[in-house]
Amino acid sequence: MEIKVTDFGEVKGKKVELFTLTNKNENSIALTNYGAIWVSAIVPDREGNKDDVLLGFSDLEGYLTDTCYIGTSVGRFANRIENSRFAIDGVEYNIIPNADGVCLHGGMEGLSFRVWDSKIEQDGITFSTVSPDGDQGFPGELKVNVRYRWSDDNRVSIEFTAETTKATPVSLTNHAYFNLKGDGNILNQYLKINADNFLPMKSGCFVSGEIVPVEGTPFDFRTAKPIGADIDKDHDQLVMGKGYDESFLIKTEDDGKLQIIAEACDPESGRTLTMSSTYPTVHLYTSNFLTSARPGKKGKKYGENEAFCLEAQYSPNSPNLKNFPTCILQPGKKYSHIIEILFKTL
Repeated sequence: MEIKVTDFGEVKGKKVELFTLTNKNENSIALTNYGAIWVSAIVPDREGNKDDVLLGFSDLEGYLTDTCYIGTSVGRFANRIENSRFAIDGVEYNIIPNADGVCLHGGMEGLSFRVWDSKIEQDGITFSTVSPDGDQGFPGELKVNVRYRWSDDNRVSIEFTAETTKATPVSLTNHAYFNLKGDGNILNQYLKINADNFLPMKSGCFVSGEIVPVEGTPFDFRTAKPIGADIDKDHDQLVMGKGYDESFLIKTEDDGKLQIIAEACDPESGRTLTMSSTYPTVHLYTSNFLTSARPGKKGKKYGENEAFCLEAQYSPNSPNLKNFPTCILQPGKKYSHIIEILFKTL
């Protein structure tokens, strides 16, 4: 494994670096310690032609002006928390809202906007940061590590670990924007999700706790279908989200086990993606509100339906939902979850 380190700029006096990991087949991923961001994934199509299948930017300024969390490590809590409040053991906490009254992806200055410490390892990079007690309103000092590994079979492993000094909700994920063709829209790319049920959002874009079967709805991805096949159907959730912006409960018989949760492919290029995770939920977002203040890596500004996101995480709003797997990390316990993405060709 070759790991190349280059200067990527500076934020508030802190050095930002770009780490490029190249495997024995000369396929690569790039990472940066700003936001512990996954910057690129350059992998071959069925003819051996290589392209970058992640949206992103060629310079740090693109990420500093980005408002769509492109490639970032998201936390302390991925997705939305209703009314930006929750209670633990009878104590109510008010956290900083940043999206129409709700707290989204950890708040105004969540982990996506920090310069993390970095450590180079034999097969990857570990980023680490400390979120102090009261940060964005969350209780407890939280120590977070994100370990990225890149293998010779084109597998990205992302391991999230954390420890806290007080009981606190934690849900960490990566917010990569995938386009397996490398360019254009993703509506003809096929997607399969291992889920029998989805979690509809209410007005305000938060999950209420209602669980709805996917059968007979546009949200049935149990058999692979084009992402655009049902995206324009007259369904209240699709109208509200301008497309898919929905969480799915992963079908599992063993909570916490690493298992396949989603598969995607681009028929034109032959590239495929298989995502495995230990999380109970995955959120599908078809970049319905995607914008970029600066041009992306290929010289043009991004727009809707140019990528899909698969955000493995705890259920949105789960600090306020008692019938869902608990996202509360207790002092003395270790938070540990893995997301793996395997790239192949048909």
